[in-house]
Amino acid sequence: MADSGNIWAASLPASGATVHVAPLGTALPTTATATLNVAFTDLGWVSEDGITNAIQREVTRHKGFGGETVKTTQDNYNETVQFALLESNEDVLAAVYGTDNVTVDGDTIAVDHSSLQLTRQSFVIDFVDEDRAGRIVIKEGLITEIGDIRYSHKEMVMYDVTVDVYRPEGETAAVVTYFDYSPGS
Repeated sequence: MADSGNIWAASLPASGATVHVAPLGTALPTTATATLNVAFTDLGWVSEDGITNAIQREVTRHKGFGGETVKTTQDNYNETVQFALLESNEDVLAAVYGTDNVTVDGDTIAVDHSSLQLTRQSFVIDFVDEDRAGRIVIKEGLITEIGDIRYSHKEMVMYDVTVDVYRPEGETAAVVTYFDYSPGS
């Protein structure tokens, strides 16, 4: 039976914290409302486009005599999460460019643009809809793409990143999404 109470429109939590990042091995939350481990860093404002979770399954459709599909096999599974960070602070820049590439000296932040691969991290993305809470937990992710960064008087500087998702050893899933329907969550 249709129930409009099951329809979600994700929005910014009251805390303003949406995307969090932590080193691999940090204890991960197991509900939409659990307090995050202190190792998680809030990456600040996210663009109005929100979060995009793309799941791609490449398949082969095997045909029988006469051209009818008789079997479908999965050849590839790929999942990414994309968002644009709006703040240019130490935490955001370290997540985007790598911790070793960001140096802070008083009021100055220097960012080295290095070709070295970034390290895998855990990500937690929080969202709400009215009095309900949602959370996406990426157990192991790697920022693999950074969109063009524009410096213009007509636009905000933003870091549009794509996180590739990896299934940790011994796990059956790489990402878990929690929906908490309890009032006031």
